[in-house]
Amino acid sequence: MRNGVARFFSWLLIVLLFATEVFAAYLMWLDKSPFGTVVHGLIGIAFVLLGILAMRNINKTSFLDKKAFSRRNAYILLISNLFMLLIISLHDCDHMRQAMGWNYHFTVLLLLVNIIEYLPNLISVYLVGKQRFSGIIASIVSGPLIAVAFLKLHLMGSWIPVWGPWNRSFFALKVDQLSWWILVITAVVGITVGMIAIYLLGKVNSKKANQINF
Repeated sequence: MRNGVARFFSWLLIVLLFATEVFAAYLMWLDKSPFGTVVHGLIGIAFVLLGILAMRNINKTSFLDKKAFSRRNAYILLISNLFMLLIISLHDCDHMRQAMGWNYHFTVLLLLVNIIEYLPNLISVYLVGKQRFSGIIASIVSGPLIAVAFLKLHLMGSWIPVWGPWNRSFFALKVDQLSWWILVITAVVGITVGMIAIYLLGKVNSKKANQINF
């Protein structure tokens, strides 16, 4: 992936993330939840700031810097994690759609707990921007972690009752096909992010082995 193309897709995802969170904030406003509006507005700003910071760090890295992986691989991981965050954001918007249909209003506790699902990939974005080995490891963990966590919650229900109506499985809630498809896409994207990071880890280790042998 050329740097120009990578930067374009990174910017595109950052803009889409911000737009999705603005829409989520609007849904919270319709739900008469000022706190929810502020929370999702701040999440949108966090997406933009961390995304731009990561791109800035990647772009200013000299080719002579002995970092864990190349600028090209850093952009691949950045795009992967930004796309994962976009899917999570869309997943949240679907929950808001469900809540409006059930006439359910989000509690402050649920909104605060819900922030947790963004943290793994946000951490990955920050570390990937540094082009350090920890960025690859974080990406290996974050995508599959979200995939498994979402599947467990929505297929089996919650062990810790902090998710409001979503303590119950999608089967019990009798959600529509759109919600099922979004869940499947979330899981597939999460696993794919992990697989991409594992592939890049193999490339980095292979490069290091060749340098040592040389």
